[in-house]
Amino acid sequence: MGRIITESGINFIADNTFHIEKSGLYLSLGEGIRSVEFVRVKDGKLLFIEAKTSFADPNNPSLKNVENFKSGINEICEKFIHSLNMFLSIKVGVAEQAFNSDFAPPESISLEFILVIKNHELKWCRRVREKLWSDLPKHIIKIWKPTIHVINEEVAFRWKLIDRESH
Repeated sequence: MGRIITESGINFIADNTFHIEKSGLYLSLGEGIRSVEFVRVKDGKLLFIEAKTSFADPNNPSLKNVENFKSGINEICEKFIHSLNMFLSIKVGVAEQAFNSDFAPPESISLEFILVIKNHELKWCRRVREKLWSDLPKHIIKIWKPTIHVINEEVAFRWKLIDRESH
């Protein structure tokens, strides 16, 4: 097994990974910019991976929960968009940050935004994904044609995104 990145109590396999959240570029940008945990190339796909220990239940109609759900969705959308922009600014040379030596960005890829929620009920994932899809700016969807996944640890393990010890 290669490198491991632990985020939100989950041990992610970090082969061909750029830990964008720990990058000099992200750390230098300061307030107002958000980042996913890391970017990973796997099976010809560019994965922008965010991990959460919890997420508001999309089926709970209480006012506080609805507010937390909307806020969580907005945060995740910003993280995906800001991270995509940071990644591309490095790739095209606008930002001076270099990718780490063990990360090889692909020339041609499909883009996937992945939210992994620790101990989340699988039945809630679909509603979170639908809301992310509807709230992600339409220009991002039209231009980049991303796939959005909201999964729990069990699915992340089956997809070989996390190490067995974290499961």
